Amino acid sequence: PTFRALGAQVIPKLLAGRSRHEPLRIWVPGCSSGEEAYSLAMLFAEATESSGGLPPMQLFATDLNVACIQKARAGLFSQNAVQHLSRERLRRFFVPTDTGFQIAKSIREACVFAVHNALSDPPFSGMDLVSCRNLLIYLEPAAQRRVVSLLHYALRPNGFLVLGSSETPGGQG
Repeated sequence: PTFRALGAQVIPKLLAGRSRHEPLRIWVPGCSSGEEAYSLAMLFAEATESSGGLPPMQLFATDLNVACIQKARAGLFSQNAVQHLSRERLRRFFVPTDTGFQIAKSIREACVFAVHNALSDPPFSGMDLVSCRNLLIYLEPAAQRRVVSLLHYALRPNGFLVLGSSETPGGQG
């Protein structure tokens, strides 16, 4: 439901009236193995292709765990991990390997994976979209409030913050 809503409601708003010289900026804190970041990159690739290929995208995906970042950069997923994808998306965005599938090079290159501590490192800024679907649930309430404040700071004035169904803005509006 979240990615359907992003594709139908949020992405068109982000693309509307955007100059070809103004890249879409996206941040996925707590990216783990990269599935969320790659899913967003695929959604934006589909949307920009149908609208003439504009504008470029800068997608930053961060995590505290170095091993997670290394795994995300590789973009390797088992057969089980991709079984929910349509045949078209699997054909278009993945390359078969001996052990499963790898994200296509064009999508991997659209994502910048970096080690980053959302609680202590400076936040990214000027983001059109911040997708935080699996981070806040691991934090105490005071840390949740701090991170939500930093995520708000990271957004442009008309940007979107996407939280997972189990995430909470910690009592903040």
